[in-house]
This record gives sequence, structure tokens and C-alpha cells, in this order.
Amino acid sequence: MPSKKVTAKDKPAIQQDGRSRILVAALEVFSSLGFEGASLRDIATHAGLQHQLVVYHFKNKENLWSAVVSLLMEGDAQVQTVSYWTEKVEREGPAETLRSAVQALILFNASKPEFHRLLSFEAQTDSKRLRWLLKTYIRPYYEFFTNTVRMAQQAGVARAGDPGPLFYATLGLVTKSLVSAKEYKIMTGLDPFAPEQIEKLMGLACDFLGLPAKQGR
Repeated sequence: MPSKKVTAKDKPAIQQDGRSRILVAALEVFSSLGFEGASLRDIATHAGLQHQLVVYHFKNKENLWSAVVSLLMEGDAQVQTVSYWTEKVEREGPAETLRSAVQALILFNASKPEFHRLLSFEAQTDSKRLRWLLKTYIRPYYEFFTNTVRMAQQAGVARAGDPGPLFYATLGLVTKSLVSAKEYKIMTGLDPFAPEQIEKLMGLACDFLGLPAKQGR
């Protein structure tokens, strides 16, 4: 059977498919090897595409890495804007907002565990990539979270302590089992992605922060 002739009309769709395949492959490679350990040729091979096509779409490794991070952060329904969380504090108060924020953080990491695997590589060295990632995506959430913890502490509905270390302790608590899922499953015999385990993780994080029982229960 003769192969279908590719027309000019087909090319944008083919190019978009190639770009998507590159991004998926790059996410896997960067989260497994880190930026320094990965190469465009590795990523092209993983995507089953020619190296030249990766260069055509992204020019260099830095652009591809940034595109992968942006895809992770901007393409997930659990990632909300700072204004969303600020308005939620005004409507529901700091305790319920923190509860919702913890849930969003857990669901994000359950659906995109590669993000913190990738971040763990970057956090080892002070680089322009790390600074960009922190400024663009991490710091806004960090500032919202720590400010809301202070408000909750003042209202007597959150545990005492420096909000900064509390943020990172909470982050470690809700990400470790998900980003190290294979290790966790071998050691505990539990699937960290199972709905009942996600629910327990949510309760554990809220208990750690000293939040009161959810309203209505």
C-alpha cells in the first residue's frame, strides 16, 4: 500500500506532534538525569526523532528545559494564581485556605512527580535556571503560603514556628512518597498514588500544620 503523501496542510500538525514528543521525552530525561546529565541527542533518541528536529524546535538545551518546566507548571489544573489564593483567604479564612493549598500541592505532585525530581537536581547548585524557576514559580507560592501560615498562627489555628521552615517541612512531607514512589512502595508495601493514601497524606500534612478538623465534619 503506498504511503500517504505529506502536503503543506499536514506539516503544522506533524511539527506539533514532533514538538510534543520532544517535550514528553525531555521531561523524562531531565527528571532522571538532570539538566547537566542530559543532552539533546539523548532526548532525541528517547523521543525516536532526529537530533536536528529537536534543534529546529528549541534551538538549545536551555530553551527546551524552560519549555518543559513551563509545560509542567502552566498545564496543570491544580496550579492556581496567587490572586486565586488571596481571594480564597478573604472568603474562607487562613485555615481552610491552607487546607486547600496542601490538597492542591499533593494533587499536583501526584500528577506531576517529575517536577520535584527535576527541581532536586537544580537545587544542588545556585544557577540562573534555579533562580528563574524560584522567581517564576516557587517564590509566589512560598510567599502566599508563609503569609497565610502567619495569619493562621495569629488566629490560633496553626502550629507555632517560623513559617519558612514550616513550608519546607510540609513540602517534604507531601512530596517525598510521591517523587520517590518506587522506594516508598518497596519499603512500605503501599502505593502512594492510591486514593486512600493521598487522603491519608492530606490528613497527615494538615495535622502537622496544626490545622483544625475540616468544617462540616
